[in-house]
Amino acid sequence: MASEAIVLQLKEQLEKINRYQDAELIRRSDWGTITFKIASQDIELALSIASDLSAMPLMYLTDQAAQDIMAQIPHVSTHLQLIDEFKLEGDASKNRNNIAAHLKNAVAALHTAASQWIPYLAYKRGDFSANIKQIETAVTDARHRLDKAETYAAAKREEVDKIVHLTREASASAGVATFTSEFDREATALAGSSRWWLGAVAALAFLTLASAIGSFFWPSLSGDANSWATLRFVVAKVSVIAILFTGTIWCGRIYRALKHQRSINRHRALSLKTFQAFVQATDDPATRDAVLMAATKSIFANVPTGFVEERAANQDTSVNVLEIGKSSSKAMPTRGAALPEA
Repeated sequence: MASEAIVLQLKEQLEKINRYQDAELIRRSDWGTITFKIASQDIELALSIASDLSAMPLMYLTDQAAQDIMAQIPHVSTHLQLIDEFKLEGDASKNRNNIAAHLKNAVAALHTAASQWIPYLAYKRGDFSANIKQIETAVTDARHRLDKAETYAAAKREEVDKIVHLTREASASAGVATFTSEFDREATALAGSSRWWLGAVAALAFLTLASAIGSFFWPSLSGDANSWATLRFVVAKVSVIAILFTGTIWCGRIYRALKHQRSINRHRALSLKTFQAFVQATDDPATRDAVLMAATKSIFANVPTGFVEERAANQDTSVNVLEIGKSSSKAMPTRGAALPEA
């Protein structure tokens, strides 16, 4: 290890270079276009070596190493001083080039003497240990942050899944409400139309009855009418009554058909409302699917209303209830639930 006296001398020598740390050695306004840019790297290297050595535990140098470094410092500090005191006298460019060339050689010699010791001195100062500790701390902190991020992401994923669940439930409810209002609106429209046809039935029935009664009393057949005149007389009266009676029957059938359709749409609207109420009352996927299947059958199956003949009442016209249930369940908030067998 270097003696205390040699360490103090080395620090004093290094100070001769460090005093130029804040000096403007590359360009100055009073130099005009002349600059020391060609020596900028050598200047930076000299100042860096001096700064690093000043922060190192120099006592770990050998006396010979300290003396070798001290032997090169005056050459560097002298040329730095020449740059600091440079003036535009004589051939300024030539003087600048000479100073730069000599500084380059001096810095190279200083680098050769000091560079081999800087890593060892840095290690003794504890930089490596401190850096390794900082790296380990950073890795631990990064791992902790990653764990927190994963926890946060998992929590957010649950929140997003819940939002998606609620959105699907809201969408399904909105869809059911939309179809319910559509069926209600259609039932109301059909009810209005059926009233007009009921009026037509009443009017035609009244005309038929009036024609039948009137034709009995007027016009009368004369006593001298032959068979041909009698036939024409009867056919004319029967034709009028038959046309009015047929119109009455036809309007009545239309009225019955409209009332039948009105009852069907009203039934579907009530079924959808019941379905929505049952779905909102339970969170069990199996129960939801069962209600869905029952509601689908109830909505799309043949419903006897008494207005029309139900000759096909026993036929399966439910539009394949199982397929409708499977397709409709995709819009429901439940996922992955098995549909019950139809």
